[in-house]
Amino acid sequence: MDPWLLDFGWLIASFIFGVFLGCLTGLIPGFHVNNVALIALSLSPIAVGIGIPLDAVAGIIVACGTVHTFLNYIPSALVGAPDDNMALALLPGHRMLISGQAAQGVAYSARGSQMGMLMSIPLLVVARLLFGDNPGLGLYEASRDQLPWLLLFISAFLILTETTRLPWPEWSQKATQKLNFPLKKRVEFNIPLGKFSFRRRYDSIDLRLGASSRMAGILVATSYFLLTGFYGWAVFELPARSPVGIPSASLLFPSLAGLFGIANLIDIYV
Repeated sequence: MDPWLLDFGWLIASFIFGVFLGCLTGLIPGFHVNNVALIALSLSPIAVGIGIPLDAVAGIIVACGTVHTFLNYIPSALVGAPDDNMALALLPGHRMLISGQAAQGVAYSARGSQMGMLMSIPLLVVARLLFGDNPGLGLYEASRDQLPWLLLFISAFLILTETTRLPWPEWSQKATQKLNFPLKKRVEFNIPLGKFSFRRRYDSIDLRLGASSRMAGILVATSYFLLTGFYGWAVFELPARSPVGIPSASLLFPSLAGLFGIANLIDIYV
C-alpha cells in the first residue's frame, strides 16, 4: 500500500475515534478531554510498539478537544440546575433552562465554539510567529522567567476587582458594631482621571463589618485562590500509582472526576 495512503487512513481513523471520545468527554460530567490526552500520551509507547504512529495519537487528542468544546455546554446547562429560589447562583445556561430556552442556549454555545475555532486559525499563525522559534521571535523562551510574575499580577488584579458582596460572620458583626468613629471635620478628595474623576467623602472612620461587604468577597476569593493553588500543586507533585498499570500515572483524572463528576452527582441526588 502507498505510504501516503496509509498515513491518510491512520489520520481519518484517529479523527473518527477522537470525535467519539470527544462526545463522551463532552456529555459525561467529570470526564474531561485532559484525561483522554493524559491517557493517550501515557499509552503512546505501547501504540508505537504495535504500529500506531504518533501522528494518529495527536489526531485523536486534537479531534477529541475540538468536539469537546462543542458538547461540554450541554451537561453544564442541563445538569445540576438549582431551583428558582437560588436565582442569584444560576449560570447563564441554567437561566435559559429555567426560562424554557435550553435548546437555544445549546445552539448559541455551538455557534460560539464554531466561531472561536474559525478565529483561532489565524491567531495560531500569529502566536507561532510571536512565541515560536525558527521561524518566530521566540518571545516565550525570552519571557519564561517573567511568566510567574505576570500570572501573579493577573490573578491579583482579578481578585482585587472582585465585586461579589458577602456577609461577615455574625460574631464579627457584633464585635465591631461600635467601631464607628465620627470625624470632627469631613474629609473629601477628588482625583481627576481624564474625562472622569474619582471622588470620596468621609464623615467618619467606619470599621464595622456588615452583612454586605466587598472586602469579605475579596478575602473569600483569595482563600479559594490559595486553596486551589495548593490543590493543583498536590495533584501534579504528589506521587501516584495506577491501579491498572498505566505508566506515568497522574492524579489529574481522579481530581477532575471528583471536582466535576462527583459534585454534579451529589447536587442531583441530594
